[in-house]
Amino acid sequence: MSNMLVLAGGSVKGAFQAGVIKALAEKGFQPDVIYGISAGSLNAAFLVNALGQQHVSGQAISFQQAADDLWDFWETRITRPDCLSKPLSIFELGWTALTKKFRGLVSTQPLRDLIHDVVSIRNLQASPVGLKIGAVNIMEGRIHYVDPSTPEFIEYLMASSAVPILMPVVKINGEVRRSYLDGGLRDVTPIRQALDDGGKNIVCVSCHPEAIEGGYFDSGDLLALVDRVMDIAVNEILNSDLRETILINNSLPADGSIVQGGPYQGYQRVKIESIRPEQPITIDIQHFTKLDIRRMLEIGYEVGRNKKA
Repeated sequence: MSNMLVLAGGSVKGAFQAGVIKALAEKGFQPDVIYGISAGSLNAAFLVNALGQQHVSGQAISFQQAADDLWDFWETRITRPDCLSKPLSIFELGWTALTKKFRGLVSTQPLRDLIHDVVSIRNLQASPVGLKIGAVNIMEGRIHYVDPSTPEFIEYLMASSAVPILMPVVKINGEVRRSYLDGGLRDVTPIRQALDDGGKNIVCVSCHPEAIEGGYFDSGDLLALVDRVMDIAVNEILNSDLRETILINNSLPADGSIVQGGPYQGYQRVKIESIRPEQPITIDIQHFTKLDIRRMLEIGYEVGRNKKA
């Protein structure tokens, strides 16, 4: 398992990733395992599902085709906010808060329906390409990585994408001790997990640039405020994730030999390619249109074309 594709979180900015992935596939990049967090987990699951479907139907395995299908998925299935969520009424919000049954600021039933429509456990398990996604158990505070062999995998996929406060907590099998939210609370990008798993060539695609710049938003709008706060937190965690992993990798023997002792025993220096937008990608999560999605796809495609993988 030498080639690993790592997809960071980023909400609807995941369309940027789809553009990058299309460009990478055109260059011949073929992953052995795909890792995902949040929007990255949705992209990862879609790609692995497409590859599994190819295998099940007896087609030749084509990552290029899977990448093209992912582009089309974003362009045709995620064209407006209500494709992913539905805002709750003031009455519903007030009642759930007062009765201590808060279930987020939006309903994620549209997202759940979408996932069940495009992802099949059979296809995921049949895929020749591996898949790992991360979600945080908010009772323990720890991130858990799971693959399609894990029971209730689709629930973990929903949890990995559940933006805190904005979206409801996902309780696996209804169990309080198994309450999960967005993996980005701990790892915005699962690049360290890929390094731990022994990847030789890791390509990490993030949706955020190194620095968040200005831009107007209405701080009196609760949904806009939650999105902005999460954007700032996500950017900081992402930068820390990347810095730590790259620092560890660069501290390993330059000749590629395996470390024989110490905290990094068994590790060896690998190739890491980090791909992220040069400028912040602005999008209103409450009012985006198909044109906004197309713009992010094209930005990602252009960035991917200019990078080596």
